[in-house]
Amino acid sequence: MIQDKKVSKKTDLSISKKFFVRNALILLCLISSPGFAQSSIEGDWMLLLNGKKIQIDNSVVIGAPTDNKAAIIGKLSLKKFNEKWIGHVEGGPVPITINENTIEIIIDSRDLAGFSFNRRLTGSFSDSNMAGTFTIEGATEAPEPGGKWSAKRVIPEKTNLPPEPRDITGIWTPAPGVDFRKYSMDLTDKAQSWHKDYIDHYDQPNVRCVSPGIVAMVAWGAYPVEILESEKRYSFLYEVDSEVRRVFMDNRQPPEYYPTSSMGFSNGKWDGNNLIINTQLLEGNVRDFRGEPISDGAKMHEKYTLSEDGNSLHAVITLIDPENYKEPPIRRRKWVKNPNTVIYPYECDPDSFYRQMHNEDKMDMYFDRSERRQIN
Repeated sequence: MIQDKKVSKKTDLSISKKFFVRNALILLCLISSPGFAQSSIEGDWMLLLNGKKIQIDNSVVIGAPTDNKAAIIGKLSLKKFNEKWIGHVEGGPVPITINENTIEIIIDSRDLAGFSFNRRLTGSFSDSNMAGTFTIEGATEAPEPGGKWSAKRVIPEKTNLPPEPRDITGIWTPAPGVDFRKYSMDLTDKAQSWHKDYIDHYDQPNVRCVSPGIVAMVAWGAYPVEILESEKRYSFLYEVDSEVRRVFMDNRQPPEYYPTSSMGFSNGKWDGNNLIINTQLLEGNVRDFRGEPISDGAKMHEKYTLSEDGNSLHAVITLIDPENYKEPPIRRRKWVKNPNTVIYPYECDPDSFYRQMHNEDKMDMYFDRSERRQIN
């Protein structure tokens, strides 16, 4: 009986050993297979175009430009679902093709003149790096050459750091480059249904001298802004629409009766040397000239970082609106300090907008489209 137990124990150990060896061989084959290698690139990456290097500090990418051109940066998100690769750049969908260790990404963009075009990125990847070249497809206002691109994994951001306020006051003028100006976003069915009949010439708020809202204004690249500091508050004076924005630094909350508005209600705090601004109670609007909607009550998150020399201000701007966007749209902007800049009065004459429609006998058509200018 004792001998039988010994034989049984030895047999169990032999079976366990064979089971372990077999599973180890299966795991080794999986790791060596192309499919397993591809899944290792899932996650978030920071893209850099026309840059010599990438330095990631709390997920803020600082790239050295080449050929005196500003580096373009953006977040690339990759995931695999039902054996299909899904890609987003700055929250907008992008076609992705991955074969073994090569990758192709097509990013639709829009320049300041309104031309839409594609950047086609091709290259190779490892677990922690990507690199390759890109070409431009489509017309742009100024010819944009292709070049080199690279990417590194996003480093998790440290938050809730002791406040280290920086002096961001002064007059700031927009700087070129910085982000992809991603053209299309990943709209929900509700947003697609609303957006399909949008006509920018009639429906865009600012063409009739109505505020486009802080989501659009903070990202527009043609207007300066002045930042003033007072007790427990920053005031942003935008040239566009002569708008004033107040950012409260004492964690005050809006009264219950506070309405939604084009500027919303903003609270700020210093997280380390980053100024974090969270805006709530945004009214229904559109986020840019393409007319993608913002729901009434949407929110916006901003992170402002001052350069070490104090002469440039960087921002990452995220719209939080799950009713309209499957992935939050992201914009990146940069301003340079220029005390010689003058903020001019913003002149807008709505009569010119209505006069043209009256002369073209389109007033009835415009009023019949009134629901296009009411976003809930």
